[in-house]
Amino acid sequence: MTAVPAAQVSAVLAWAARLAAAGPRAGTAETAAYLTAKAAVLERIAAERARGGWSPEDTAAAAGAAARAREAADTAALAAAAGITRLED
Repeated sequence: MTAVPAAQVSAVLAWAARLAAAGPRAGTAETAAYLTAKAAVLERIAAERARGGWSPEDTAAAAGAAARAREAADTAALAAAAGITRLED
């Protein structure tokens, strides 16, 4: 696995901005897709840290962020599959 390309990180950040601008109009399917992309980027970053000699604390923090992102993505995907069209706080 290679480093996460800056363009991929930028694309996920731009996607987040579009969803934030859409607010409640953002549907669960798009939110789930975004969260899945975000989780994939964070998982790659965590894996890079584990291989790259980062401190155990930094590696654990990255792995924890990736795990929380994956959980959010899975939850949003389930909501979309169940036909829930909007996620609310």
